[in-house]
Amino acid sequence: MNHVDLIAALSAAIGPEQVLHDERSRAYFAHDLFHSGRPPVCVVVPLTPEHVVDAVRVATSAGHPVVPRGGGMSYTGGYVADDENAVMFDLRRLDRVLEIDEVNRFVTVEAGCTWASLHEALAAKGLRTPYWGPLSGQRASIGGTLSQNSVFFGSVRHGSAAESVLSVDVVLADGTRMRTGSAGDTDGKPFVRWGGPDITGLFVGDVGAFGIKVAASLRLIKVSEAIGFGSYAFDDFETMLRMQVDLAHAGHGAEAFGIDAYKARNSAQTGKQLGAAAKTALGVLTSGKTLLSGLKDVAGMALAGTSALEQAAYSLHLTVEGDDDAHIALQLARIEALVKRNKGRVLPAVVPKGMRGRPFPPLRSALGVDGQRWVPVHGIVPLGEIVATVAEVEAMISARQADLDRLDVLYSPLTTNVPNGVLFEPCFYWYDEVTPLHIEATELGEAPAAWLKRERRDDRRAFVMELWLDTARILARHGAVNFQIGRAYPFAEKLSAPTTALLHGLKAQLDPRGLMNPGALLPRQAG
Repeated sequence: MNHVDLIAALSAAIGPEQVLHDERSRAYFAHDLFHSGRPPVCVVVPLTPEHVVDAVRVATSAGHPVVPRGGGMSYTGGYVADDENAVMFDLRRLDRVLEIDEVNRFVTVEAGCTWASLHEALAAKGLRTPYWGPLSGQRASIGGTLSQNSVFFGSVRHGSAAESVLSVDVVLADGTRMRTGSAGDTDGKPFVRWGGPDITGLFVGDVGAFGIKVAASLRLIKVSEAIGFGSYAFDDFETMLRMQVDLAHAGHGAEAFGIDAYKARNSAQTGKQLGAAAKTALGVLTSGKTLLSGLKDVAGMALAGTSALEQAAYSLHLTVEGDDDAHIALQLARIEALVKRNKGRVLPAVVPKGMRGRPFPPLRSALGVDGQRWVPVHGIVPLGEIVATVAEVEAMISARQADLDRLDVLYSPLTTNVPNGVLFEPCFYWYDEVTPLHIEATELGEAPAAWLKRERRDDRRAFVMELWLDTARILARHGAVNFQIGRAYPFAEKLSAPTTALLHGLKAQLDPRGLMNPGALLPRQAG
């Protein structure tokens, strides 16, 4: 179908206001935070799941690829289809919390609902999901997160987003709508994700290659009665990593993450905005007097600033949850014993307190301190491999220091604990063109004019891509797994032949014409 007729057919099916085809919209949706592609034919902005069903049927019956997009914060080309015939689905208007079932312990939300919105809806009831969002939760949608998978809030104890989901409500490539888990039974409720083979898992981490999520159900747990915080300085990266391994073996923490001095200055969560975040904590957290008493010193922290943090070469920050103050004190005492054994020292716990006070701040770290472009590359590495993996990656980067200096590229790492592993995320910053998506994501309002005047620097971007790919290959050799696979991480190359055949078979069954986000997750097969 030609583009004019396709836009007319989509407009007739779901309403012309829900079909964007102006040049500005098409250009905006051709980018993620790192990759650029061809503008789609149009962008469908559904208001209901039925809009998704109808629009998918119109597009795919006419032979057009369909591409889902959540909050837009990815960097691996997951929704950058690079196909001028593609129809993009911007799902952010599907944002309702549909049901909170306190008795059966599940919550059902539409796919475009953000983690921040869900957190707010559950907080008044003293409930949360076990994993309760990424740092970008102000913008990151739940459907997008389940497609990409992620870790952060709650992940030390409860794992990734995948381990909190019970059911997904998904539209397949032909417009068929299906629910997974016990919700897929006749009159079933989404209280478990199985009841036979785990079909739910098929659509988690699939990058939208198997279907477009329109809703999901997640487990609910009670918010902890008590909470505690710790921040610790280390003189070198290896020592901090060994401390994180010790933490994992001991089973301590709800969140635990490590940063270097640059991250301390750069991140909205850990830099100068921390004082403001901490000052709001008493007004934001209302989960009980024990929790509030744990934050009684936030005003003083805001005045003290973050100078001690910024002077630490590396710093580790964690939150612990428990039944009461005594339980918290016991955990923190055990953690401080591990810190002492690993030659660390105690810092004021500004970062974790501020982050719990304002868990989903603007994503200021999408740009560097001086408005540099930013891209991370990550791997979740087995505990026994993390020290050697980081050493090899940093040796590769150090060998190219002359080029980093010449092209003004900066390297800065982040680490996060997860069950049985450590997420290692090297980040690269460089001076380059700043896009409207970056300005929107950081919520800077009016960015400095000098940032907006920067020209596109293909030489720097190409060098960063080389670093990115080489890092991803090293991580893969050490057995790392990845989130937001998109079109970038070496996923298919790592699979055994039987696994490859199974996944291609599933793709062919669910999407026989190859029109559901083609090229994401798996390379297109000839013929």
